[in-house]
Amino acid sequence: MSRLLRFNFRKLSRQKSFYLCLGITLGMLVLTGVMYKMIFDSTEAIDMGALMSLPSFNSVTFGLMGMDNSSFIMVMGVAVALMVCDDYEQHTVKIIFARGYSRLQFYFSKLVTAFVAITVAFAVVEPAAFGIGAVFFGFGDADMAKTFALIAIQYVAVLANAAFIFMLSCIFRRTGLSIAAALVAPTVITLVLQLADAAIRSESIRLSSFWISSCFATLSDLNVETYKMLLCLGLCAVYTAVFVMIGALISKKTEV
Repeated sequence: MSRLLRFNFRKLSRQKSFYLCLGITLGMLVLTGVMYKMIFDSTEAIDMGALMSLPSFNSVTFGLMGMDNSSFIMVMGVAVALMVCDDYEQHTVKIIFARGYSRLQFYFSKLVTAFVAITVAFAVVEPAAFGIGAVFFGFGDADMAKTFALIAIQYVAVLANAAFIFMLSCIFRRTGLSIAAALVAPTVITLVLQLADAAIRSESIRLSSFWISSCFATLSDLNVETYKMLLCLGLCAVYTAVFVMIGALISKKTEV
């Protein structure tokens, strides 16, 4: 399997779509910083009351919001979908199986490669978000231990989302369908859960708060309670394990 991993890492290093998606993510992060800066400057000149209603930004708060501000989840979800579908559409998978590799070996080698790619992207985008926040809004003081804890849990949430898109891509195995799923499925699930919340009308339980997207919103708040951080960590770890297992079962039984 080590040779298969080296083959996938070599393909990843040459995959232009990954670098393009990473560039788009960084570009959207810069544009978001510019937009918020313009809003702050224009609002300050017009209405101090409206300015007070806007969120307070600095390097820390903007950095923690980097996963949402850069559309990281959406764009890198597309990158994962492209990674998974490439071998199927180029029929490389048949050559791999012909060389004696099992479906599970192929699956987990692609999964590890996708997780490494997401880790690299996260390691680039997260510091960039803090840097852009410092440039536009200045440095901020914060509890560094809590800040690093939030970043670490955000990383687990990123892996959970990547595992979800990876599983969907293993089901569809076609670039167009997989990209559509990466863009639409998380939003559709959120809307369905919000409709369920509206139907249940429960003050104590909100189903939408247990989905991955809600975890990103929760983990972007520096004032979030510790129990909510731990809840997000547990949920995302469970999601990752479940999606990986489902994807493995599907890949094991699907004919090429």
